[in-house]
Amino acid sequence: SEHRISAAHFFDAANAQPCTEIPQKLAEMASPACRGTIVPAPSYDAEADAGVLRKAMKGLGTDEDAIINLLVKRSNAQRQEISKKFKVMYGKDLIKELKSELSGNLENAVLALMETRYEAKLLRRAIKGAGTDEQCLIEILCTRSNAEIQQIKDDYKAEFGRDLEKDVTGDTSGHFKRLLV
Repeated sequence: SEHRISAAHFFDAANAQPCTEIPQKLAEMASPACRGTIVPAPSYDAEADAGVLRKAMKGLGTDEDAIINLLVKRSNAQRQEISKKFKVMYGKDLIKELKSELSGNLENAVLALMETRYEAKLLRRAIKGAGTDEQCLIEILCTRSNAEIQQIKDDYKAEFGRDLEKDVTGDTSGHFKRLLV
C-alpha cells in the first residue's frame, strides 16, 4: 500500500493544535516500510560491476535486466564508485552510455538511481517556486537519521549554494515548520 502523508497527519484540525500522536506517527513513518530499501552490498567489486554494465551495453541490443539487477542492489555511494571505475576502465561516461542505451521510464529510473545528491534535489524541487510539496518534505526530513540529514544539508549547500534549513523555514510555517526543523 502506498503511504500518502500530508501536514494534516500531524494536526488536530478540530482544535487547530498539533496532533498529540506525533511521536507515534513519526515512528510509523520511520518503519522499514517507509525507509529506503537499497543498502550497500556487503561484498561487491566496482571493477567487476563496471564490466557487467559494459557487457550489458556492448554490441547489438541492451541487456536491460543485467543493468537493473546490478544497480538496484548497490547503494548510491557504490553506484558512484562503479561510475568512476567505468570511466577509468573504458574511457566512457557511464551516465552517457546509459542514456544512449535506455529510453522512456526505464531510462528515467536508472538515471535517477545514478543521481548524486538526489534527496537534496528532491527537497529543492519541493520548496522552490509557488506551493510546497509537504509530502516530500515529511518523507525525507522525518524519516532520516541525524547523520543522514546532515549529509543532505551538506549536499544541498554544495548543489545549490543555499542553506536547507533556511529554505525550509522560509517556505513553511507554524507547527509544521517546528516539526521539520
